[in-house]
Amino acid sequence: MQRFVGHSRFYAVTLGVLLACGCWASAQTGSREGEPPSGEAWIPEIRSPQFFAVRVEEVDRSVDWYCKTFGLRKLDGSGADDGSWEIANLMNDDLFVEIIRDDRATVAERARGFAKVGFRVPDVDVVADRVAEALGRRPRVLDFPQHGVRILQLRDPDENVIQLSSPLE
Repeated sequence: MQRFVGHSRFYAVTLGVLLACGCWASAQTGSREGEPPSGEAWIPEIRSPQFFAVRVEEVDRSVDWYCKTFGLRKLDGSGADDGSWEIANLMNDDLFVEIIRDDRATVAERARGFAKVGFRVPDVDVVADRVAEALGRRPRVLDFPQHGVRILQLRDPDENVIQLSSPLE
Protein backbone atom coordinates (compact mmCIF):
# COMPACT_ATOMS: atom_id res chain seq x y z
CA MET A 1 0.00 0.00 0.00
CA GLN A 2 2.92 2.34 0.72
CA ARG A 3 4.03 2.10 -2.92
CA PHE A 4 0.55 3.08 -4.10
CA VAL A 5 0.39 6.13 -1.82
CA GLY A 6 3.66 7.51 -3.24
CA HIS A 7 2.47 7.02 -6.80
CA SER A 8 -0.94 8.48 -5.96
CA ARG A 9 0.60 11.72 -4.77
CA PHE A 10 2.75 11.95 -7.89
CA TYR A 11 -0.20 11.25 -10.20
CA ALA A 12 -2.46 13.69 -8.31
CA VAL A 13 0.12 16.49 -8.58
CA THR A 14 0.74 15.69 -12.25
CA LEU A 15 -2.99 15.64 -12.99
CA GLY A 16 -3.45 18.95 -11.17
CA VAL A 17 -0.69 20.58 -13.20
CA LEU A 18 -2.08 19.21 -16.48
CA LEU A 19 -5.61 20.36 -15.67
CA ALA A 20 -4.38 23.81 -14.67
CA CYS A 21 -2.36 24.10 -17.88
CA GLY A 22 -5.31 22.90 -19.96
CA CYS A 23 -7.66 25.43 -18.39
CA TRP A 24 -5.11 28.22 -18.80
CA ALA A 25 -4.42 27.28 -22.44
CA SER A 26 -8.13 27.18 -23.22
CA ALA A 27 -8.69 30.59 -21.60
CA GLN A 28 -5.71 32.13 -23.39
CA THR A 29 -6.70 30.91 -26.84
CA GLY A 30 -10.42 31.47 -26.55
CA SER A 31 -10.99 27.96 -27.92
CA ARG A 32 -13.17 25.32 -26.36
CA GLU A 33 -11.44 22.63 -24.36
CA GLY A 34 -10.11 19.94 -26.68
CA GLU A 35 -9.78 22.17 -29.72
CA PRO A 36 -6.33 23.25 -30.85
CA PRO A 37 -5.81 27.01 -31.02
CA SER A 38 -5.59 28.70 -34.38
CA GLY A 39 -2.11 29.78 -35.35
CA GLU A 40 0.56 28.11 -33.29
CA ALA A 41 0.69 24.56 -31.93
CA TRP A 42 0.00 23.94 -28.27
CA ILE A 43 2.93 21.55 -28.26
CA PRO A 44 5.54 22.98 -30.63
CA GLU A 45 8.24 20.39 -29.86
CA ILE A 46 8.36 16.84 -28.56
CA ARG A 47 11.45 15.52 -26.81
CA SER A 48 12.67 12.21 -25.45
CA PRO A 49 11.89 10.19 -23.59
CA GLN A 50 8.62 9.43 -25.34
CA PHE A 51 5.89 7.78 -23.25
CA PHE A 52 2.98 5.45 -23.63
CA ALA A 53 0.94 3.26 -21.33
CA VAL A 54 -0.52 -0.05 -22.41
CA ARG A 55 -3.16 -2.28 -20.80
CA VAL A 56 -2.18 -5.93 -20.67
CA GLU A 57 -3.39 -9.26 -19.31
CA GLU A 58 -0.05 -10.54 -17.95
CA VAL A 59 2.43 -7.98 -16.63
CA ASP A 60 5.51 -10.24 -16.50
CA ARG A 61 5.01 -11.48 -20.08
CA SER A 62 4.59 -7.90 -21.34
CA VAL A 63 7.56 -6.59 -19.32
CA ASP A 64 9.71 -9.27 -20.95
CA TRP A 65 8.44 -8.45 -24.46
CA TYR A 66 8.83 -4.66 -24.16
CA CYS A 67 12.28 -4.97 -22.54
CA LYS A 68 13.52 -7.25 -25.31
CA THR A 69 11.81 -5.37 -28.14
CA PHE A 70 12.77 -1.80 -27.15
CA GLY A 71 15.85 -2.45 -25.01
CA LEU A 72 14.10 -1.15 -21.88
CA ARG A 73 14.91 -1.87 -18.26
CA LYS A 74 12.37 -2.24 -15.47
CA LEU A 75 12.50 0.75 -13.13
CA ASP A 76 9.86 -0.18 -10.60
CA GLY A 77 6.33 -1.35 -10.15
CA SER A 78 3.37 -1.18 -7.85
CA GLY A 79 0.14 -2.98 -7.22
CA ALA A 80 -2.84 -3.47 -4.98
CA ASP A 81 -2.53 -5.65 -1.91
CA ASP A 82 -5.48 -7.71 -3.19
CA GLY A 83 -3.84 -8.25 -6.60
CA SER A 84 -6.62 -6.45 -8.50
CA TRP A 85 -4.18 -4.22 -10.38
CA GLU A 86 -0.47 -4.04 -11.13
CA ILE A 87 1.79 -1.52 -12.87
CA ALA A 88 5.36 -1.92 -14.14
CA ASN A 89 7.43 1.05 -15.35
CA LEU A 90 10.06 0.46 -18.03
CA MET A 91 12.54 2.92 -19.51
CA ASN A 92 15.59 3.63 -21.62
CA ASP A 93 17.03 7.00 -22.70
CA ASP A 94 14.35 7.52 -25.37
CA LEU A 95 11.21 5.76 -24.13
CA PHE A 96 9.16 5.28 -20.95
CA VAL A 97 6.47 2.56 -21.00
CA GLU A 98 3.90 1.94 -18.30
CA ILE A 99 2.53 -1.62 -18.32
CA ILE A 100 -0.91 -1.77 -16.67
CA ARG A 101 -3.02 -4.75 -15.63
CA ASP A 102 -6.28 -3.71 -14.01
CA ASP A 103 -8.81 -6.43 -13.31
CA ARG A 104 -11.18 -3.84 -11.82
CA ALA A 105 -11.86 -2.31 -15.26
CA THR A 106 -14.77 -3.62 -17.31
CA VAL A 107 -14.24 -5.04 -20.78
CA ALA A 108 -15.56 -1.79 -22.29
CA GLU A 109 -13.16 0.31 -20.20
CA ARG A 110 -10.22 -1.86 -21.19
CA ALA A 111 -11.15 -1.48 -24.86
CA ARG A 112 -10.76 2.32 -24.82
CA GLY A 113 -7.50 3.98 -25.72
CA PHE A 114 -5.17 4.24 -28.64
CA ALA A 115 -5.61 1.91 -31.59
CA LYS A 116 -1.84 1.92 -31.98
CA VAL A 117 1.22 3.90 -30.98
CA GLY A 118 4.05 4.81 -33.32
CA PHE A 119 7.67 5.84 -33.34
CA ARG A 120 10.13 7.05 -35.95
CA VAL A 121 13.23 4.86 -36.26
CA PRO A 122 16.27 5.28 -38.52
CA ASP A 123 15.50 2.21 -40.69
CA VAL A 124 12.50 -0.14 -40.41
CA ASP A 125 14.30 -2.75 -42.50
CA VAL A 126 16.93 -3.15 -39.77
CA VAL A 127 14.12 -3.75 -37.26
CA ALA A 128 12.38 -6.20 -39.63
CA ASP A 129 15.64 -8.13 -40.05
CA ARG A 130 16.11 -8.34 -36.26
CA VAL A 131 12.54 -9.58 -35.81
CA ALA A 132 13.12 -12.20 -38.53
CA GLU A 133 16.28 -13.34 -36.78
CA ALA A 134 14.46 -13.65 -33.45
CA LEU A 135 11.17 -15.15 -34.65
CA GLY A 136 12.06 -16.92 -37.89
CA ARG A 137 9.75 -14.78 -40.04
CA ARG A 138 10.21 -11.26 -41.35
CA PRO A 139 7.34 -8.83 -40.81
CA ARG A 140 6.01 -6.98 -43.82
CA VAL A 141 7.36 -3.48 -44.49
CA LEU A 142 5.03 -1.18 -46.43
CA ASP A 143 5.92 1.95 -48.43
CA PHE A 144 3.65 4.99 -48.30
CA PRO A 145 5.05 7.39 -50.91
CA GLN A 146 2.24 9.90 -50.28
CA HIS A 147 3.54 10.27 -46.71
CA GLY A 148 7.22 9.74 -47.51
CA VAL A 149 7.54 6.84 -45.07
CA ARG A 150 8.01 3.10 -44.79
CA ILE A 151 6.16 1.41 -41.95
CA LEU A 152 6.41 -1.79 -39.98
CA GLN A 153 3.83 -2.92 -37.46
CA LEU A 154 4.57 -5.17 -34.50
CA ARG A 155 2.08 -6.66 -32.04
CA ASP A 156 2.83 -7.15 -28.40
CA PRO A 157 1.59 -10.26 -26.54
CA ASP A 158 -1.80 -8.56 -25.96
CA GLU A 159 -2.20 -7.66 -29.66
CA ASN A 160 -1.52 -3.93 -29.14
CA VAL A 161 -0.06 -2.45 -32.34
CA ILE A 162 3.34 -0.72 -32.30
CA GLN A 163 3.92 1.07 -35.61
CA LEU A 164 7.44 2.02 -36.58
CA SER A 165 8.27 4.31 -39.50
CA SER A 166 11.37 5.54 -41.26
CA PRO A 167 11.88 7.92 -44.16
CA LEU A 168 11.18 6.57 -47.63
CA GLU A 169 14.33 6.96 -49.68
